[in-house]
Amino acid sequence: MPPKTPKNWPPEIPYLTAPAYSKTLSPQDLTSLKTPPKDSALIPPPSTPKGPSPLVKITPITTPTHPACGQSGLFAASDLKPGQFILQYLGMIHVSPNTNSPEGAHDSHADSDYDLSLDRELGIGIDADCMGNEARFINDYRGVVERANAEFRECWDGRRGERGMGVWVLGEGKKASGKRKGVRKGQEILVSYGRGFWGARKDVEEEGG
Repeated sequence: MPPKTPKNWPPEIPYLTAPAYSKTLSPQDLTSLKTPPKDSALIPPPSTPKGPSPLVKITPITTPTHPACGQSGLFAASDLKPGQFILQYLGMIHVSPNTNSPEGAHDSHADSDYDLSLDRELGIGIDADCMGNEARFINDYRGVVERANAEFRECWDGRRGERGMGVWVLGEGKKASGKRKGVRKGQEILVSYGRGFWGARKDVEEEGG
């Protein structure tokens, strides 16, 4: 029986309640995933449900000035406190071709807007382009607000005994004038994709133009 899906979930995208695994992963890669990284946060808390998260909702974006207008974003379904764990980022765990790969090997995830790096040294990533959970709808803050209110952080999945990527509300901050108040109910959850993400897409646009 297929898992229950969140409201506004696209029917053509498989909804995940646990990571999927690519055939590109070697035994070494799988062993690495089962090795706890230093200083990683333990998730999920015992009360976290396996399935649609009650903390978030997928919402179509209709604001004309929003960079993702006509698409969807992820919004808080309740008030979220600074530093609070929101949900895990699920998708296809894969390894990308590297210098040791056969000549001509193609990285099918290279052009994905949903691919997060989990282990740069081994080239392991999590791609939510073709399958995933609510976290795939998190947008970048640029063009929406002045600063992000959430972040991606590597974590240790306590249920599976496996490395993963989670989404947290940003902490309060050190400067009194810059203290964050978490994410209010109804606000969009926004992260920073990083300069590398936008730089790569700018290069593609220039090549195509």
